[in-house]
Amino acid sequence: MAKYGWLFIGIVIKVEKGAAVYLSGLREKYFGEIFLNASMCFEDVLSAGKSNCVFETSPDGSDYSFQNKFQLQRAKYEEGLNHIARYVESFESRSKEIWLVFSYEGVSLSKLLYTVEDVNDTSEKERLEQVKQVQILRPSKWWHWLKTTEEGQEEMRSLIWQLLLALKSCHDRNITHRDIKPENMVICFEDPESGRCLKEIPTKINEFSTKMRIIDFGSGIDEFTLKHLYVSTGPSRAEQTYDYTPPEALLNATWYRGPTSSTLKYDMWSVGVVMLELVLGTPNIFQINALTRALLDRHLQGWNEGVKEMAYKLRSFMELCILIPGVSGSYSKKYHKVNRVEVSPASWKCSEEFFSRQIKARDPLKIGFSNIWALRLVRHLLMWDPEDRPSVDEALRHPYFQRPPKG
Repeated sequence: MAKYGWLFIGIVIKVEKGAAVYLSGLREKYFGEIFLNASMCFEDVLSAGKSNCVFETSPDGSDYSFQNKFQLQRAKYEEGLNHIARYVESFESRSKEIWLVFSYEGVSLSKLLYTVEDVNDTSEKERLEQVKQVQILRPSKWWHWLKTTEEGQEEMRSLIWQLLLALKSCHDRNITHRDIKPENMVICFEDPESGRCLKEIPTKINEFSTKMRIIDFGSGIDEFTLKHLYVSTGPSRAEQTYDYTPPEALLNATWYRGPTSSTLKYDMWSVGVVMLELVLGTPNIFQINALTRALLDRHLQGWNEGVKEMAYKLRSFMELCILIPGVSGSYSKKYHKVNRVEVSPASWKCSEEFFSRQIKARDPLKIGFSNIWALRLVRHLLMWDPEDRPSVDEALRHPYFQRPPKG
């Protein structure tokens, strides 16, 4: 069903795959309808000057004039709606399969960032005469362009701007996406004449505009889905992508029961990880070297693999100055006190300069951050305490975006 142009993508949710998959499909439909209705609301007003949309009342209980209220609502929502996948419709087959239909929006950011190499690994299974196929991701030529040209740096800034606009439309409705990552950021190199997505990456800047939309709301949460579209035990780690999950969700299975202002910060952490991925050209942001891993393993003998993986993750946070246990905010202090965990701060000074050197050393091009404000935004987004991270509105006002990027 997928095709370039103005055609559609069909997603089939099969009942036999279990309740978790089925509910994920229902959440996708639920959020799709929310954003579809919001988009249609503003289109009606723009075309006919009237709308059946329900607007909020002012804080003092009085009604705004429609014109003023619409201008406020339009500024608040409309731009971000242009960066969310366009849900079209859904229907159920005789076999109880759910079909979800979306507009075709382009290719995932991850496919643009990386090239895939297949490697045959026979070292461990040679005696069994078996071959294990291993795929290695390498930074693409397009990523090199992002990193090494002024146009590429502007494109990177534009992508993060568009991502934040999409999240604003979510967060203003108290919706947490919960799975922001390059695979769920779809890119369309839009032909200015036809409005269609170009089939190839264009070589001339003035021949296209880059449109980014977020997809896959199957892990999303809001008040309604928490009550009605998750199993009785609530959202689980199975619906999260480990590498983009913030500390509070890694360490506390019921993190989503906190105030909405904190749960929305889950997505802000993920934005910070995406920014680091764009800078480093690898999805393996939080990795430790073999020596550090070996030293940790000596202290973790007898522990299960889940505990070991968590220890590796926390160590990787510390190496990037993302987590300074005991001094990183009220949330972490409270968490460590409740769980009777006593840990020491990092032995190195986690300054801006240290963080910058760490990123530069890990960058295959040894460039690191070419913009100091990008570095500072990432550090702010990747705070251990969700309350210390910026809201989406605060992020959009960050000096990194002093002039609104294109898109």
